[in-house]
Amino acid sequence: MHEKTLFQRLKSPKGITGLAILCFFIFIAVAAPFITSYSPADVSSSPLLEPGSEHPLGTDDVGKDIFSNLVYGSRTSLMVALLVSFGVLIIGTLAGVFSGYTGGNLDRVMMRGVDIFLMIPDLPLILILAAYLSPSLWNIIFILILMGWPVGARITRAQTKTLRVSGHVDFARVSGAGNWYVIKKHIIPDLYPIMITTVVMQSIRAILSESGLAFLGLGDPSYPSWGTMIKYAISYPLVFFTDAWMWWLMPAGLCITLLVLSFVLVGQALEGDK
Repeated sequence: MHEKTLFQRLKSPKGITGLAILCFFIFIAVAAPFITSYSPADVSSSPLLEPGSEHPLGTDDVGKDIFSNLVYGSRTSLMVALLVSFGVLIIGTLAGVFSGYTGGNLDRVMMRGVDIFLMIPDLPLILILAAYLSPSLWNIIFILILMGWPVGARITRAQTKTLRVSGHVDFARVSGAGNWYVIKKHIIPDLYPIMITTVVMQSIRAILSESGLAFLGLGDPSYPSWGTMIKYAISYPLVFFTDAWMWWLMPAGLCITLLVLSFVLVGQALEGDK
């Protein structure tokens, strides 16, 4: 997949829409200190204030500004998505290329280790590890990378084994090219579509997993999270008996949906889906 083709595909309606939504969240994450008047941890006013000029989305049951938590929550989701997706990409690609290109007993041993990881159900293990380890965002990122890289390694390894016996790779080796040169110039570039799909899918997985863990109380309390906002909103007994759900519960759920949708649309555009 060439760079020009990537840009052409991103110019499709799905690509433009996905990028616009993603850029919006990136903007509010970067500009958070300038577009909010309060820290997300500050008790800024009376509890359960309705939206107004001072608090665009009102306050929660302890008086924290909901808009500030929503804006800073985008930082948490994007940071987890970025670190997890690129962590999985780097480890999975290196392991898959090394195993697929080397072959032999080393390949078989590495793939048996990958198979062991793939046999373990993701969700129960993530919940167990998150509950056992200290409630830290970095622990969540570590767990998601640990459970995510085997899938990328398996797919990359299969494609590498196919490319290793392809005509242009054989020609490069016959011409005297070393293994590192062949991998860098002829294997890795042909893996770009798989790498892009890995980043998109792992970003979606990371956003949903972080929000879900925060909703279950296994997130990092020092980082604002959309999942935590939903958890506290639902735990308030009268949230559905007043209008509070519209400005306390719904915005966080809508943000999760839109951010995931942006990655889905970008991924579909890059894959050439019409």
